[in-house]
Amino acid sequence: MFKIGKVSYLNTLPLFYKFRDPRIELVEGHPSQLVSLLREGKIQAGIVSSVEYLLRPDQYRIIPNISISSRERACSVAIFSTKPLVELKKVYLTPASLTSKYLCFYVLEEIYKLNPIYTENKEEADAFLLIGDEALSTKAQKLYPYIYDLAQEWFKVHKLPFVFALFLVRSDAPQYLDELIENLVSLSLEAFYKDLEEGKVEIEGYSKEELKEYLTECLSNSLGERELLSLDIFKRFLEIKALLV
Repeated sequence: MFKIGKVSYLNTLPLFYKFRDPRIELVEGHPSQLVSLLREGKIQAGIVSSVEYLLRPDQYRIIPNISISSRERACSVAIFSTKPLVELKKVYLTPASLTSKYLCFYVLEEIYKLNPIYTENKEEADAFLLIGDEALSTKAQKLYPYIYDLAQEWFKVHKLPFVFALFLVRSDAPQYLDELIENLVSLSLEAFYKDLEEGKVEIEGYSKEELKEYLTECLSNSLGERELLSLDIFKRFLEIKALLV
């Protein structure tokens, strides 16, 4: 039995829509939890933060052609604030994802040349980096007049998608697991987008129009030349900042 990590967010739904096999047990959690389990060998594979691969490329194999990436915007990775970006003093960073945190550093420090204080205490922050379903629900509540989509900020500079997550397999797992995952994801994607187009996908809290916009206009599951180029640019930033060790 293989244990496969599945992020407990809406954005993984297309990948796991028909992901069923008697040889596989799905383990759910947020990105940082799954990274820890994968590192420790408690799961053999999973859809996890792309930074984990950049940190430890020798420890993993990438399932080809699969990612969770943005198009021009991600819609679910954003800074929420009552102030314009240039006025921010202290930014809350969600502990749920390393990739989104490092992308936040890039946007604030490299693009906007800001030097805010970062915190994991929401009470003392004047802006909030939120991801996944929490970001979607916060946006829907319309509590913040300023919302900065981090993937959109990346796209403005590089004209490339941003790769948030990769499907990684531990290098000590058997090779045939890669093919099994690739086949199951392919089956899931084909079935999901067919049902989405036909209006058969229903998720509580989201209209069919919202689902279609988020999963077809904001996100992509591709991992082609443009996504790989984007990953390389991000890797160079992390190396320059000595974040890759």
